[in-house]
Amino acid sequence: MVCGARVRDRSGLGFRVARALYGRWRRLLPADRERMEPLANAVREQALELRGCGDREAAGVALHEASERLADAMVQSAEADPEVSVEDVVRLRGDLASELSRLADADIRAKRIGAQTAQRRAGG
Repeated sequence: MVCGARVRDRSGLGFRVARALYGRWRRLLPADRERMEPLANAVREQALELRGCGDREAAGVALHEASERLADAMVQSAEADPEVSVEDVVRLRGDLASELSRLADADIRAKRIGAQTAQRRAGG
């Protein structure tokens, strides 16, 4: 089933984005890691929820939102750190925005495919 394959592809991308964010979090300084631990744990929990969830759409949205919160916190932490250059903050912001954008684009494509499939099934 094409639609099912698209859901798996999108959730796989969500896992990859979550894994990348979680990996970045693990490489932070201990104080930053401790401060962001609840956000990182939320990403991990949402990724696990997506894996075992019957409502993959809702779980995918929750994972995306948790990922965005963690990414925002990472950027804010870098901006507040006087040892992090402006260029590094800009690069971090761009890298994280790119990852989250890929996930958002996959969500949009999956919704379009789902709507087209539903329309074909309805005879339209």
